[in-house]
Amino acid sequence: MNKLSKKIIFSITSIILVLFVWQLLAKIQNNNYLLPDLESTFKALSSIVTSEDFFLTVFYTFLRVLCGLSLGVIAGTLLAIISHTSEIIRSLISPIISIIKATPVASFIVILWIKLTGNELAVFIAFLMVLPIIWQNVLDGYDSIDKGLSEVCSVYSFSFKKRMKLLILPTLLKYFIPGLITATGLAWKAEIAAEIIAYTSDSIGQMINDAKYYLDSPSVFAWTLIVITLSIILEIGAKALMKRCKRWASE
Repeated sequence: MNKLSKKIIFSITSIILVLFVWQLLAKIQNNNYLLPDLESTFKALSSIVTSEDFFLTVFYTFLRVLCGLSLGVIAGTLLAIISHTSEIIRSLISPIISIIKATPVASFIVILWIKLTGNELAVFIAFLMVLPIIWQNVLDGYDSIDKGLSEVCSVYSFSFKKRMKLLILPTLLKYFIPGLITATGLAWKAEIAAEIIAYTSDSIGQMINDAKYYLDSPSVFAWTLIVITLSIILEIGAKALMKRCKRWASE
């Protein structure tokens, strides 16, 4: 049995175990408002997935996440490059990044909710979650570049393109890929939180909020399962994209 098969078997076993414990606790609790059983949750899930607005709702949420993620990656990378080239700029940016990392997501949402609309807020919150991670990881990648190899490149007068391909890019990707995967998960969770608090229209957060308002616990749990599933899909997509980038860089 290969490594992939073992991983799949363990994953399925883990899911079955979680579902079993969930159903057991639901039966012991015997209160569908607090903890719905599997049957009512999956009925709600089926109803949600087959509704007319489901794919449009998911699409809009995905779009906001991707916008925030893309802006965070671009800004984080550019700021890291600038910080690497100038110690003064690095010293100025570092405290700001530390403040962003230390501030709770809910605080950002509440503060910015006054100034921004629901759509703008959701995108900006995702951006704020991504920016510090990408900045730190790209900067760490630059700091870890082998100075000896860099000097060899200078001695042999390697072009910028050759130096980037053989030395800089492979080193940066070792730090950038894990950073992007972590940032993707954080951006997704922060996005959903912003949508719930700001009651963003045409969003998964709005659906969860509505279900909570009407005390529809099965729908709340069903939407939560959808969020978890989509988060896994988004992370797998990010990993696949980074693998392609890594192969492209090594060609």
